[in-house]
Amino acid sequence: MSSTEKFDIDKCPMVRVTWLDARDTETGWMDIKKVLDAPLARCQEVGWMVTSNLDRIVIMRSFAVDPDDKNDINGGGAIAIPRTWIVQIEYLKVNYEQAGDKRSES
Repeated sequence: MSSTEKFDIDKCPMVRVTWLDARDTETGWMDIKKVLDAPLARCQEVGWMVTSNLDRIVIMRSFAVDPDDKNDINGGGAIAIPRTWIVQIEYLKVNYEQAGDKRSES
């Protein structure tokens, strides 16, 4: 999205992303077999996918809209994840009516 485009949260899919990340091992000396078998961390994030390109996706967990200016949107809890780390992206259905939101289901 360019800086001149209006951001529309309703065009951002709600997703659950699973990815592999670095994981620290025990501190101190340990058997070389444990070192060689050091596991990766399997991580998950849920939120709106606000950016998706060949290099990365960006997931945003929360947002706020200024009640006096609907174009003034602030995002929070964002994480950028490299595409090469991603194991799975699951697209979730959001039921806005059940959540008490006046928007229609998307």
